[in-house]
Amino acid sequence: MTRFPQLPAPAELAAAGPKGAKKMLTKAADPLPAAELAPFFEHACRELVRAGERELAFWAFGQARKVEKDHPALIDLDRVHAVFLELVPAGGVGPAALRDYAKTLAAELPGEEAHARFRELVCAGFDAGVIPYARIFPDLRALARGAKIKKRDEEEFLAERLLRAGLMPIASHQVWAAAREPLAAVAGRDVSLMERLIAAEPDLGHHEEESGAEVAEEIRQMWLECLAESGAGVHLSAHWFGDEGRGCAAAVLLELADQAGDRLFPEAEVVFGEETDPALPPPDHRHIIPQAEMGTDSPRWWGPNFDAGAHAADAASGPEGRERFASLLDAFVRDMGYYGNVDYPATVRSLWELPETREVLREAVDGWKADAGRTDLPFLHNALHRLVRLTGRGGYLDLEPTLAEGIDPADPVDALLAALRGGIPAELAVPSTGKPHKSPKAGRTILQHLGYLTITERSWNAYASVTGDAGLSLRLPRLPEGLLPWYDGKTGLLSRLKDGVWQTFRVEGQTGDSVALTLDPGTATARPQAPGTAVVTFPGAAGPSDVRLSRGAITVTAPDGTRTARLPFSPVMSTKGGLVPPPGWWPRRDPVDPDGSAALRRLDREGAARLLEAALTGPRAAADALEAVLPEVTAPALRDGVLEATRAAVECLLLGIELRDRTGRPQPAALPSLVSPAAGLPFRRTTAQTRWLVRHRLLARALESAAIEEPAADKPYLVRAVSLPPRGHVGADLDTLAGFALPAVLPWTSESRREGVLDVLRLWANAPIGDGTGACRVLRLTPAGGEEQSNAERQMVDRRLETEAPGELWRTPNGAMLILSYWRGDRIATAVEYAPGGTFDPVDPPGWEAARPPAPCWGGADRVVRLLRSLDDRGPAPVDASATVRALAERAGFGLADAVAVCRFPADVLDDDIPMTGATLPFPMQDAVRERLLPDDPADLWTTGLAVDAAAGWWRAHGEPDPPKP
Repeated sequence: MTRFPQLPAPAELAAAGPKGAKKMLTKAADPLPAAELAPFFEHACRELVRAGERELAFWAFGQARKVEKDHPALIDLDRVHAVFLELVPAGGVGPAALRDYAKTLAAELPGEEAHARFRELVCAGFDAGVIPYARIFPDLRALARGAKIKKRDEEEFLAERLLRAGLMPIASHQVWAAAREPLAAVAGRDVSLMERLIAAEPDLGHHEEESGAEVAEEIRQMWLECLAESGAGVHLSAHWFGDEGRGCAAAVLLELADQAGDRLFPEAEVVFGEETDPALPPPDHRHIIPQAEMGTDSPRWWGPNFDAGAHAADAASGPEGRERFASLLDAFVRDMGYYGNVDYPATVRSLWELPETREVLREAVDGWKADAGRTDLPFLHNALHRLVRLTGRGGYLDLEPTLAEGIDPADPVDALLAALRGGIPAELAVPSTGKPHKSPKAGRTILQHLGYLTITERSWNAYASVTGDAGLSLRLPRLPEGLLPWYDGKTGLLSRLKDGVWQTFRVEGQTGDSVALTLDPGTATARPQAPGTAVVTFPGAAGPSDVRLSRGAITVTAPDGTRTARLPFSPVMSTKGGLVPPPGWWPRRDPVDPDGSAALRRLDREGAARLLEAALTGPRAAADALEAVLPEVTAPALRDGVLEATRAAVECLLLGIELRDRTGRPQPAALPSLVSPAAGLPFRRTTAQTRWLVRHRLLARALESAAIEEPAADKPYLVRAVSLPPRGHVGADLDTLAGFALPAVLPWTSESRREGVLDVLRLWANAPIGDGTGACRVLRLTPAGGEEQSNAERQMVDRRLETEAPGELWRTPNGAMLILSYWRGDRIATAVEYAPGGTFDPVDPPGWEAARPPAPCWGGADRVVRLLRSLDDRGPAPVDASATVRALAERAGFGLADAVAVCRFPADVLDDDIPMTGATLPFPMQDAVRERLLPDDPADLWTTGLAVDAAAGWWRAHGEPDPPKP
C-alpha cells in the first residue's frame, strides 16, 4: 500500500480558504515523483470528501487527471476507471473531470466499450443516490452514437434509471430539460414508472437553496409539463390538482384536466344553450353581424358541395335544427349579391323546391315584412336590407309573386324619432379597461358576476379590469384561447365551456410567460351568475326600457313597445365594434350627457326630419344639423350615437325606395327632393343609384351656388371645403358618358342592355350639372412643383392632399370647380368645373397644375332628354359599322384594330377583313376618342350619323402617340 505525505488537517485547509488550501496541497505533493502524484491527489480527494470539502475534492481529483495529461505514459485506463467508480458515487468528481473522461474514453477505446464504461460510471452514481453532473444526457448520447445506439433509446434508458433511483426530485434544471421528453415516453408506457413520475415532485427547498426560487419554480413547471406529455392526468386525483398541481401553467393544466375528464367536475352544470345566458357565446351569431362587416362568414351555398336536402332534413329534425337553418338562411340572404359572379337566385330556387326549407324561408320573409312595417329602427333596417337582397332580379319575387302584398315600409323619420325618444345605448357610459389604447388586436371578453364586471383585452398578453363593487386590474400573460376571465369577489378566475360543462380555474399569478392556474375542487364548477334580462331607465324617460338578450343580440325596448336598439352581444367580442355590456350591467351604467338625453326626449318629428335630410348630404352637414336641432347634445359619445341612428334612418329611406321600385309599390308622396326623380325621367332606383343621384345633385348645387354667390376674380381662389356625400356607382363617369351612351343608339345592341344604358342616362338627366350646353368639364390636376421635391416631401404632400383635397370648392374666373378625389398612386386629382355660360379658360388653381387636357362633358339634362326622345320617336340610329370603322381609321391615321377598339362594334356586324385584335391605343385614349363619336346634338345621329370627323380631329390634335422607343 502506497504511503503518502501527511495531508494538512481539513480544518487548516478550510481556514486557509480555497486559494491557500490549493497551495498547501500542491506543496505537500512537491517531493513526490511523477508516478505518485495522481494517486496522491486521488487520496486527497477521498479525505476531502469525507471532510465535506466538496469543491476542494473536485479540484484535487482534477489535479490527478492533469498529471496524467502532462505524463501520458503514466495513464492506466483500468486503474483510472476504478478510481472514477469509487469517487463518483462518493461525490468527489466534478463536472469538468467527467466531461474530460467521456472524451478520453471516446478517443482511446472502441465505441461500444467507451459507452459501456461511461454508462457504468453514471449508473454507479445513480445507485448511490447521486446524479454525477448535469450533462449526463448529451455526453451519453454522444458516446451512444459511437456504440450504434439510438438517441431515443439512450435517453429513455437514462430517464427510467433516474425514475427508479428516485433522483428526479433533486435533478437540476439542465437534467429536467433534457429528461422531460424521455420521461414522458417511458412513463406513458409503464404504469409503475408513471407512479414514480407523479411522485417525482421537485424538492423546492433543495432547488431554492441551490439555484434560487425562480429556477426552482421553472423546474417544477417542467415536471408538470412532463406529466401532461405523459398523459398522467388520468391518474391524478381532484385533490392533487388543488395541492401538488397548484399554480400550473395554463396550457399544461388544461391538458391535464382534459386527460382527467369529467370526474374532476362531478357536480358541474351541463349547459344546453340557454339563449338568455350572457356568459355563453352564441352557437351561431352570423345572423346578427352588422351589414358593414359582411362578406366574411355567410354560408357559401352556391358551391358544388351545397346539399339542400341535408338542410331540409336539419330543418325538419326539430326546433334546434330549424333554428340552426334559419340563422344560416338569414346570413345567406344578408350577403346576397356580395359576389358578382355567383348565381344566388339558383340557391334560392333550390331551397324553394323543398317543403321543409320553403316553409322556413316563408316564415323569414313574413317576419321581415312585419318588421319593415314597424317603426323599430334597427329591425326596420334589417328587414329592408334582407327584402331588397331577396327581391333582386330572378330572385324570390319570381317564386312568390304575392310577396309584394302587404309590403308597406315604415317612414324612416318616424323610426328615427321613435328610437331617439325611446332611448339609444349611446346615452349610457360604456365600461372601460382603463387602458390608453382603444382597440385590442386580438379581441375582448366581457363577463358579469353579480356586482362585478370583468373586461379583458387580448393581444400578446391579456389585461383584465374589474369594475363594480371592487376595482382592480390583472395582467394575464399568454392566455390560451377559450378561457373567459372573471372575478367572483375574492379571486380572479378563468372558465371555459367544455362539452357543455363549465370548468373553472383560479388565477395564481404568473409562471414564466404564462398565467399560472389552480384547479381547486371548491371552485372547479363555479360559473358567472348574471341575468339575461334587465330594465334601465334612460335619463328623462317616462318609464323603464326592457333590455333582453336572445340569440346573440341584445334588444332594447322602450316603454311604448318600440325596439330602439339591437346590438350583437357575446362574452367574446371582436375588435370591430364598440364594447357592449351584458343586460345585467345596464342599470349600473351612468348617463354620458343627462342634458342631451333630456333633449332627445323632447325631439319632435320636424327635428328628426331635418336630421335625416341633412345626413343625406354627408357627415359634415349631419353634424351641423345635429348642433342646430339638438344643441344640448354635447358629449361626443352621444353625438356619435345620434348620428349613427340618423345614418341608419337614411339607409332605411334608400332601401325603402329600392324595395318599392322592385315590388311595384308606389313611392311615398313626401320623399325628400334630393331623392325624387324629375318629372318624366323615372329610373330604376337601387340604393347605389339613389346615392349617386343625391351626390351629383349636391355637387351641382354646390357648384352653382359658388358660381353665383361668390365674387368673380381673375384667378381661381379656394372658397371652402364642402362635405362630399357617399358615393354611388352607375357605370359612367362625367368624362365618359357619351361613350357609355353610344350602345343605346346602335341597332345591334340587345334590348336588355339598351334599357340598362337608358336607365343610367335617365339617372344622369335627373342630376344635371349645367344646362346641356357644355357647361361642365372634367379636370385632371397634379400638385405643382413635384419635380423639385424629394421623395419624402412628395409623400408628405400626398398624405395631406388625400385627406384635405376632396371637397375643396373653388371659384374660377368663369364659374366654380370642385375637387372630387385625389389618388396618390399617380398624384392626380379629379375635379369638375362648371361654367354657366359654357365658356372655359385655362384653370391653374394655386398649388396645382394640369396633368392632362381638360375633358368636356357630353352629358346634361337637355342633351340626354333629346337622345331619349329621338330613340322613342325613331328607334336605333342607322349606322354602317364597317364603313364607320374604316372612316375612323383613315381620318384619324391609326389602324383598323384601333378603330374597332374605339367603337367596340361586335365582329358579326363588321366585314370579315376587319381585324378584331391588335389594337395599340391605350384604354384612356380609346375612351377619349369614343367620347367624341356621339354628336353634340343627338338628333344628328339620324341624319349625319356618328361624329367620325370630330373624333378623328380630336385624336390628331391631342392623342398622337409618343414616338416608339428604340
